[in-house]
Amino acid sequence: MEGVHYPTSLHRRVLGEVLAELRGDPAVSGVLLGGSLARGTARTDSDLDVLVVAEADAGEFRWRRRERALPVDFIVRSAPAWRTHFAPDRIGDESWGYMFLDGVVLHDPGGIVARLRADAAEIHAGYHVPAKIKDHYAWLWGHVRPKMIAVLERGDPVEIGWAAAAMTNDLVRTVWAANDLPNPSLDIGTFQRHLDDLTVPEGVADRLRLILASPPERALRLQIELAALFAGPRDVGGGS
Repeated sequence: MEGVHYPTSLHRRVLGEVLAELRGDPAVSGVLLGGSLARGTARTDSDLDVLVVAEADAGEFRWRRRERALPVDFIVRSAPAWRTHFAPDRIGDESWGYMFLDGVVLHDPGGIVARLRADAAEIHAGYHVPAKIKDHYAWLWGHVRPKMIAVLERGDPVEIGWAAAAMTNDLVRTVWAANDLPNPSLDIGTFQRHLDDLTVPEGVADRLRLILASPPERALRLQIELAALFAGPRDVGGGS
């Protein structure tokens, strides 16, 4: 398959076998390769992430149950079901549109994968994060940021390390929401590829890079500074 870098010959063989089976199934209308193999960053122990557009979301496909020499993660949905996963409307939801935009098309005889890629781009371009999600993050930082400051002031290195690690995900999600962009998956490759899509506040992509690359105490201090831009009124309802 063009555009795919294989870390081992086994990856090439297994993907070829999988693709032959999918192409032979009349219920399958499109196949896309995602994950590290599609990005060219796969390791020798990486699995295969295969997105399938099928006539139904049923799990009774024989190729899905077959044992293979390498793990294969099949994600199977109908075209309408894939589209509904491009525009998240709940806290923590991730857009599968990034997988379509970044993936490698393996099988698309009727053009359905190409249409889904175009749909993902259009949906992402016009996406607006629901107000309830932005309100949640404003509440979160109004509530949690003072606790983060208290942790930093106490100076316990274990507590600081835990706080810096625990709050990173929420801070990343908050920044994506502030930019009116749908959440990418927590897969590090997707995150890094789209980090420079973030423009609000100015320089935020580099600020996130610095947070992620810093020792815990500095990372927590930088998180507190960035979180101040998103915090709503402080929650004084109690809690430790």
